[in-house]
Amino acid sequence: MIPVAAPTRVASRLASAAPGPRHVLHASATAVYVDLDGWCLGLVSAAATRVPCALWSTLDDLAPMAGRSAVVRDGALVIGDEALRITRLTDPRVTRVGRHDGWSPARPGAMTSRLDDLDLPADGHLTPAHLDRLIGRGPGLTPLGDDVLAGWLVTRAALGEPDEQLASDVRRRLGATTLLSATLLDCAIRGEALPQLSAWLADPTETTARALLAVGATSGAGLMTGAALALTSTEEKSRRAAA
Repeated sequence: MIPVAAPTRVASRLASAAPGPRHVLHASATAVYVDLDGWCLGLVSAAATRVPCALWSTLDDLAPMAGRSAVVRDGALVIGDEALRITRLTDPRVTRVGRHDGWSPARPGAMTSRLDDLDLPADGHLTPAHLDRLIGRGPGLTPLGDDVLAGWLVTRAALGEPDEQLASDVRRRLGATTLLSATLLDCAIRGEALPQLSAWLADPTETTARALLAVGATSGAGLMTGAALALTSTEEKSRRAAA
């Protein structure tokens, strides 16, 4: 048995999942992802980013699990002959957004053109018309456009100003991206985020910014960009209301 921590919704989904084999979507030294009935369930190593749709382990290397079968048994995920037992629950929802007055993060050089290609709105307000330019745009398990959108959705939820119409439109388009990215967008709509994004939203310092930007090849920068857009959108709304 391998003890793991789990976000509360991950534990709930596993507990209610029908027993049986599950398709392995991705396996590496840092993460294993399986298809849990149309929702991407992960297992991440101690060094990996703790995504809100994964079981969080203290294992240093998951490579020995690559190529092994995955099964749900008695409400637990079993990879090969290793059962993953949830021993601690956690809530990945963002609980605090600090003051970001005057914060203007510098984009990494390689990111600038990619973000510009997404044609992001200056006022930070995303509409359904933007979704076709974001969802599924970019390479990788979590395309850059999805990361930007996830950062926006998480931040608006954390601020208590979710956009229900946009969230509904996002849900209808989830088939246009990878299963992992679609699952993370579902998490974002509910305000669930990576710890690095939560930390930067709560306290935007150079340290928390560097930690967020270090996530993935482009994911951290995309999440930060989306979060900054959401903050801008609420500031614009406040200015219009005060005018």
